[in-house]
Amino acid sequence: MLLKFSHDDGFPKKPGVYILENQRNGKVYIGCTQNMRARIAAHRSLLLSSRHYSMELQQAFDTDRLTVKVLAVIPHANKQLLRESERLLIQASPYLFPAGIINKKLIHYSKCK
Repeated sequence: MLLKFSHDDGFPKKPGVYILENQRNGKVYIGCTQNMRARIAAHRSLLLSSRHYSMELQQAFDTDRLTVKVLAVIPHANKQLLRESERLLIQASPYLFPAGIINKKLIHYSKCK
């Protein structure tokens, strides 16, 4: 679903892993969070105010090409499990997302918001 037009109540208030996908080029941003609904709302808020730290995500959002998908809800996950899940997806990304990922530099990133 397009991030710009998604509704917060469509996302669980649970920990998990999500992707933001640029529909123009197929690249994805992989993220993990303790609260899916709050994190996606935070991305949307930054994008709506044109203050997102990723210029590529901002451009995709501005042109109605940024979609959001929940990859996995992990109800009882701790931060370590979430970080590990995100790291594994980023490492497997060449096989799962052949167009590439936007957050390649985050392979060693270990902060779930």
